[in-house]
This record gives sequence, structure tokens and C-alpha cells, in this order.
Amino acid sequence: MKNYKRNAFTLIELLMVIAIIGILSGILIPTVGAVKKQANMAASKSQISNYLSGIQMFKGDYGYYPLVAGIGDSQDFELNNTSNCIELIKTLTGRGVDGTPMSPAEAKATGNRRKNSYISFSESDFYLDDTDVVSKEQLADRFNNTQIVLVIDTDGDGFVKPTPNENSPSNSIRTPVTAYVNAEETLSAPAYNFWD
Repeated sequence: MKNYKRNAFTLIELLMVIAIIGILSGILIPTVGAVKKQANMAASKSQISNYLSGIQMFKGDYGYYPLVAGIGDSQDFELNNTSNCIELIKTLTGRGVDGTPMSPAEAKATGNRRKNSYISFSESDFYLDDTDVVSKEQLADRFNNTQIVLVIDTDGDGFVKPTPNENSPSNSIRTPVTAYVNAEETLSAPAYNFWD
């Protein structure tokens, strides 16, 4: 009678493999989450930097900054307001939010009389609602956070003073245009700024 030897894992070997996999996943999962957060942060900063560049190009063409109403050291332009987003989109694209050319009255109201295009907005620039529908009238960063604030120099001295909040510096910043984003806890979206 032949004695067959069975090749199989013992219970202890299986438990050790499971424990090793658990330890490795415990190390890797938070690392992957942190990398994804950093990638979203970089993409968000690039996206908002494009807005700031568009505003600077507008100033180069027309000799004044768009979106400002009034005088003072600087003005905060909040993009969590849909009407402000629509105004920014029209001003920087020379078109309506639906992509149609602006009327002469709209062009005059935005200050972009020649209807020049300084930036093009992609789908990832817009807010994604709970039903996964893109809102073409509300801008958001890559965390889907709408708490974006553009700060524009209104007195022409080359300095801005953002409205005080947890991210604001205590003194003026030497730049004619900057931005910051407030945290949105419900989305776990971090706060960040453009002057660090």
C-alpha cells in the first residue's frame, strides 16, 4: 500500500499569510489616499491658477481688472455664488455659459467688449451634484468644493489683502491677483491658498 503525502497549507500558515496581507494593506491604503489627495490638490491649484492667469491676460488687454466693483485695497470675488461664476465664465471666455457668443450688451456688462477668450473651462472645472450631473453655472475645484475666493487688486498698488479667515496672512501680499479656498468639511476638502 502506497502512502500519499498531501501538499497543503496548514492553518497556521494560512493565518500568517492573512496577517501579512492585513498589515501590508494597513500600510498601503492610507498612503494611496494621501497620494490621491495630493494629486487633487495639485490639479486644483493648476485649475485656479488658470483663472488667475486669465484675469491677468484680461488686464493686459483692457488695462483694468475684470470682476471688480468699487475701490479699496483689494476685493474678494467669491465663486460659491452662482451669479459670480456665470460672470467669471462670461468674462474670461467671451461666451455665455452655454457656449453661445455674448450679446453686445453682455459683452459691455462684463467689460470684455471684444469678446476675447482668455481661458476655456473643461467639465472638471464644474460642480458635480449628488446625482452626478455637471452644473455648467457653478465652478468647483477637484475636491468638488465651491468655496473658491479670488482676490483682485482694486487700487493698483500691486498688493492684495484677503478677507481675514483661518488661511489669511496678517499683512498684505505682494501680488495683484491671488486666490484661496476655504475648507468644506462635508466633502473632506482641505483649505489651501496661493501665497505660500
